[in-house]
Amino acid sequence: MPDTVKTENIDLDALLSKGSRLADEVEIYTASFNDLTLEQRGTDISSLFEHAETMVYFRVVKDKKIGISATSDVTKLKEALSAAVSSAKLSDTVIGWNGFPEKQEIPAGENPIDKDLEISAETAAGYLSRMNAGAAKYPEARPVSGAVTISKGRSVLVNTNGICLEREFSDITLGMDAICEDSTGYSYDSSPFSARLNPEKIGEEATYFASSSRNGVNIESKKYDVVFSEDAADALILELFSEAVNGRNILTGKSVYAGKLVGAVASPEISITDVPMKKEGDAWRRFDTEGTPAHDLSIIRNGVLQSYLYDAKTAAQAGAASTGHAHRTGNGSTVISPHCLTISAPEEDVLEKPCLYVKEVIGAHTANPLTGEFSVESANAYLAEGEEFVQPVKKAMLAGNVFDILKGNLTISKETKSLSGALVPKMRIPNLQVI
Repeated sequence: MPDTVKTENIDLDALLSKGSRLADEVEIYTASFNDLTLEQRGTDISSLFEHAETMVYFRVVKDKKIGISATSDVTKLKEALSAAVSSAKLSDTVIGWNGFPEKQEIPAGENPIDKDLEISAETAAGYLSRMNAGAAKYPEARPVSGAVTISKGRSVLVNTNGICLEREFSDITLGMDAICEDSTGYSYDSSPFSARLNPEKIGEEATYFASSSRNGVNIESKKYDVVFSEDAADALILELFSEAVNGRNILTGKSVYAGKLVGAVASPEISITDVPMKKEGDAWRRFDTEGTPAHDLSIIRNGVLQSYLYDAKTAAQAGAASTGHAHRTGNGSTVISPHCLTISAPEEDVLEKPCLYVKEVIGAHTANPLTGEFSVESANAYLAEGEEFVQPVKKAMLAGNVFDILKGNLTISKETKSLSGALVPKMRIPNLQVI
């Protein structure tokens, strides 16, 4: 049995013991959290939501078949365990299954939690007030809505192979929408740490983009040098890249990178690495949600594909080792995702030379993850030069291929923004088709 970690009102040791009599392997993952959301309409408080819950997820293995169940009712834990065993009987055999991760040395590091963060309506109202103060810098625009979500939580992972791990975390998410005449603007940010957030800047950006997007012009359909904001670059380029190196997509042939390991897939000047404990990032992951240690992983080095991302199941199916990239879904199953992608490419002042700057893209989810082709709509776009926005642009369509962009003369800004799963710079893409 693993070392003991105390979880309120839940005897994990007893559940593991019972489960081991019913299945070959047992894993229990608990997630407890408290959160509060405060919303405003205009600048007036409109709603307050508070939530506290403990979820318990069971995974069992019987004859190399994995069964899953979950419950938030601590009086129904034995029933949930039995449901997982029943689920395994109906599942497909996992070819190559080697077992849940075993106890290993975990990298040193801290949890992504702000110990001083107070989950209260007063704290949330303070953030809204500061966003409104920033929004007032452009009085011609007005806030339409704003929201603050504050949360703290703790996860515990145990299995019958000796794993016994816990992790604490916090999160603060701020966002504001603004309008000016018929133009809109939006800004948001999130972090585990209060000190990293600038609520005034979020409010200011929302009203700035609403105000400055007025009187946009139509532009000629042709190829432009396009600069994606950090948000646009993450939503389109890094999101599609993450799907392409996802081991599950590799196994099912749904990735352009399938069969291209150690092959050239990007410009020799581009390297992409996952750094779970990157100080400037928000992940601070020492292990994934299966208990596999999380280490720096070179995915592309000097244009050459070095690795795919795996959890335990896909690694077994691929005859590889888990890379420690299992994340949990709401039903307790795992999905594969990076912790904190970083990209190395030639750096420059991306807004110095003439370009089309795009703050947001609409329709990134429609991009083809197999081919990399996309056609998205721009929002809050500007013709820019000399680090200044010269002229707002009416909505335009951008068309291209993410994987071709990575093969081209991509340049990036030195400054980055921490987003979920990545540390993202602005990206300058030459000769992108604008319609």
